[in-house]
Amino acid sequence: MEASELKKILEAYDNKLDKKLSLNVSSLKNINLGKSKQKTQTILIYRVIEIVCFGLLSLYLGQYIANNWSHTHLAISGIIVHVFTLIALVGSIGQVVLLQRIDFSKPIVDIRKKIELVNIHGLLFIKLIFLSAPIWWSYAIVAIDLFLNIDLYVHLDPDFVVRYLIINSLLIIPLVWFLNKLNYKNLHINWVKKTIGLFVGTKTMKALEFLNDIEEFES
Repeated sequence: MEASELKKILEAYDNKLDKKLSLNVSSLKNINLGKSKQKTQTILIYRVIEIVCFGLLSLYLGQYIANNWSHTHLAISGIIVHVFTLIALVGSIGQVVLLQRIDFSKPIVDIRKKIELVNIHGLLFIKLIFLSAPIWWSYAIVAIDLFLNIDLYVHLDPDFVVRYLIINSLLIIPLVWFLNKLNYKNLHINWVKKTIGLFVGTKTMKALEFLNDIEEFES
């Protein structure tokens, strides 16, 4: 091995070591094990409440779909809302599993990584709101039918419905691509970072940035 190649390897190792040390120092400054344990228990309670709420809503929507199975537009609208409810439910269950896996006897960086994965939970709901945009009518039809007992669909112009469905169907693929880009692994992309920053709080943004630093270090 030539001296120049050995020098490059040593420099890369030094850079990685420096980054690891800086990550550990940053984590030590930002984490208090006693308070973190208490906060994780509080968050766990909130997530369990979310699971109960989304679970009950999912059961209720399942009953709504069954009751309106003969009315195609109501059943389809109910199924769409039900799917998004299930996605939120699964996300909350995943958070509970993650919280239970936090081992405070592990290295600080490992603990911090799991805590920050919990802190970015809000980004899931932002994505669900965006993804719901093309099919917002499903929510409107179900809500108006449930609370006002009015079937909104029968009052809509058929041509308007067809145009609406075509236009919004064309939006789904680019929207899915766009939302898939909105994660901490893509914070190096300027528009991704700015877009996320517009919709999430400072705490969530810091969590995403820390996870990005960890990702770069581990690669």
